[in-house]
Parts: sequence; structure tokens; C-alpha cells
Amino acid sequence: MFDRTIKPYILILTLVFAASFIAGTIAPSAVRQQMIDVFKGVVGNYRGLAGGMLFFNILVQNVMATIFVVISGVMAGVIPTFAISSNGFGLGVLYRQASEASGFPAAALKVLPYGVFEIPALLIAASYGLWLGVLAVRRMRGKESTLLRFHIEHAFRRYFAVVFPLLIVAAAIETALILWLP
Repeated sequence: MFDRTIKPYILILTLVFAASFIAGTIAPSAVRQQMIDVFKGVVGNYRGLAGGMLFFNILVQNVMATIFVVISGVMAGVIPTFAISSNGFGLGVLYRQASEASGFPAAALKVLPYGVFEIPALLIAASYGLWLGVLAVRRMRGKESTLLRFHIEHAFRRYFAVVFPLLIVAAAIETALILWLP
């Protein structure tokens, strides 16, 4: 699914995601409510869209976000790490809210579609971003001689081979959930 160059970065970012998810589940109710209000605003942008347009908007949003995460990684990997932690926290908040409303098993089913396709796509994209950040720092210190451009090209070849297909499936699932579930 991904190449070995990003394996340590995926492991690190998975731990960041897990810790952030847990933090989201134990966040104070006032913080959770603020996050829920933000999510409602984002979901409100999709209300009234037909199936194809909804799918397209979700896909474009996710593609733009993940490409930004890859590209911004050259700035020492700060933004990819932040993207993973904020997504973990947000999903933790949503899981907590859903579990309080309908129980833990039902809440797990509500967040599962994101965890199967969208979160792995984000983790892989962020891992390439973090990898590029480490390479950029190494290059500035004189410890890396390969031009960063070659690494960026590699990251985007892998992005379109792995991340983009995952985002297509994630957008299809998210569209179906929005349209057919109450």
C-alpha cells in the first residue's frame, strides 16, 4: 500500500492520531460543543447538494486538504503533524458525542467509514509530508544531497497511486451516508 520510506512516519503519525483521538474523547464538554458547532457549519455547506455534486465537493475538499498536507511538509513537517492531530481530536469528539447519544457500538459504526478509507489516506499523505519535511531539514543541514524535487515527485506518484483512490472511495461512502442515513 505504501513504500518503506514512510513507514516510520506512518507509525509516528498513527500514535499522534491515537493520542489526539483519546484527547478528543475526554475533552471538556465546552470544548466538545465548540467542535460540534464547527462540524455542523462544515456539514451545512453540503446541505441541499445532489448526489453527484455532493460527491464531487467532498472529493475536491479531501484532495485539496491532502495535497496541501503533502506540499506543506517541506516546512519541517509541522502542518502534516497538526493535520493528523486535529483530525484525531475531531474524530474523538464526534465519537464521544455519538456514543453518548446512541452507545459505543453505534458510535463505532458511525466513525468506522472514516477510519477505513479517509483516515488512512490522510495518514499516508501526512507521512509523505513529514518525510519531505525531514528531507528538507536534512538538506539545509547538508546531510542530504538529492534534490528535494525528486522526493516531491516520488511523494506525488505515490499519492496518486494510493491516496487518491482511497479518497474516491471515502467520498463515495461519505456521500452515501449523508444522503441515505438520518
